Amino acid sequence: MAEKRKAKKKAQDIPVPVEEKPTKQEYAVATYLKKNCPTKKTKFLNHQVQYFYANKAIDILLDSQWASGKDILFTDRQSVVDYCNK
Repeated sequence: MAEKRKAKKKAQDIPVPVEEKPTKQEYAVATYLKKNCPTKKTKFLNHQVQYFYANKAIDILLDSQWASGKDILFTDRQSVVDYCNK
């Protein structure tokens, strides 16, 4: 009966997930969105929250320096969505 018991995993055996830090370019894009994307305020479960619409954020990024110029990061709406999902 002892053979059927599952062995407990030790803390050493469990892999620790490694978090990837954002690059400088990703920080710059996030800062640009935070400063330029219009937000709205509302109450959610008695807490004050701010939110934005994704289509406005996409439009802002398509008009940014990353969509035109020498370092092109965004070419169309789908490339912006893929970048934001990453």
